[in-house]
Amino acid sequence: MRNEFCKVSALAVLPEYQNRGIAQSALREIEKIHNDCKYWILDTLFQEKGNCHLYEKLGYVRIGEPKKVNDKLTLVDYKKEVD
Repeated sequence: MRNEFCKVSALAVLPEYQNRGIAQSALREIEKIHNDCKYWILDTLFQEKGNCHLYEKLGYVRIGEPKKVNDKLTLVDYKKEVD
């Protein structure tokens, strides 16, 4: 039986290890381990352009309207459908 959705709640890489493909590899491994999902969902800060780029590069699509938390923070939702 497939899960309707799986959610990535938090994924962080220490600054000194960023831009080395670690987050990309980790997310792919998470998706591979939990391969019973119809689709994946997550949210991230709109202001974190590197995060948005990573998720979009891995096939996640921005959905819904951005949610303003305060003057400096806005959350955006992403979804990735799995074959």
